[in-house]
Amino acid sequence: MIKETNHNRKHPLRRLRRRVRRFVYRILVAIYEGELRISLFGIACTLFCLLLLTGCFLPVREVREAPTPASVLGSELTHALRSAGRPDLDADITLLLVPDLEKDDALSSLLDSSLYGFYLSGKEISYLPEYYASLSDVFDAGTPYIGGLSFSYNPHRFLYNRATDIALLGENGTFSTLSDDELYYVIGNDSVFTMFHYLSRQTFRLLDIQPKNAAGVSVSDYSEQLLRGHNGSCTFYDIYRNYLLNSKDTGHIQNASESFLCDSRNTFVLLSQLNIAGYFILGSLFVLFVLMLYIRPRLHRIRIWFRIFLIRRKKRGKSTLRSRIVTARSSRKHAA
Repeated sequence: MIKETNHNRKHPLRRLRRRVRRFVYRILVAIYEGELRISLFGIACTLFCLLLLTGCFLPVREVREAPTPASVLGSELTHALRSAGRPDLDADITLLLVPDLEKDDALSSLLDSSLYGFYLSGKEISYLPEYYASLSDVFDAGTPYIGGLSFSYNPHRFLYNRATDIALLGENGTFSTLSDDELYYVIGNDSVFTMFHYLSRQTFRLLDIQPKNAAGVSVSDYSEQLLRGHNGSCTFYDIYRNYLLNSKDTGHIQNASESFLCDSRNTFVLLSQLNIAGYFILGSLFVLFVLMLYIRPRLHRIRIWFRIFLIRRKKRGKSTLRSRIVTARSSRKHAA
């Protein structure tokens, strides 16, 4: 029996638990007797650090989203563009703004819209999934569809920084990484330029997208990028009609876009692959934390300065009121 008790006492987990209990007990006694002072700000910082540490061990799971009517229609139009046999319609990315299909004229307005061909850099293309991840509930003009792109998004990440693992999706289902400085050919309807302006305005031009021509020069007159057809401008209706007439494949069409939902609060997932908007938000929080550390020890002095400022302001207001009364009385005397 004596050997068993000695063996149990030497167990590493039991020794660790005993030391932790003693440490916590000493801290509680020190706080009770006034030897250790802990402020609410220190407690909040400690709890926040503990949350970050425990968040590192949370599981990470990704779920492929089921196709929606907007994604099915976007995949059909993307395959129609790729099968048209024209070099100006073979794009890396197909960007559409699909309206609410329950409306009567929604499908006809989409098919009758003109097509534009322009170039975007890889960094600008990485901003496109933020329409789907961050602005889908706010942007009422329609549901954005990005054909030829695969991405994952997490609704618990920073705003305008929820899309990660962005890659190009080829026709055969192959993935390729984006290069920030390389130009990619994009085809979209006329409503995508409204999307670019809206994202730039919402993010204070942090996520700015500028359409370019083949030489990489930003374009302000979008009419130069209009794609031409037999009867003027090229529309989705012309491309899709020819696709249905000449298509021999009546089977299942592979999705031209893939999106994964990562509903995880893991710390590494939340703070990884930040873009410029994410770094701006994280830097703002850090500056606010440093200011709180600087202001907190001097809070009593700042309160005194603020009271002195208010007292002086009140005195100035009284003096100006008295001077007005004196001048009014003197003017009355001179008038009499």
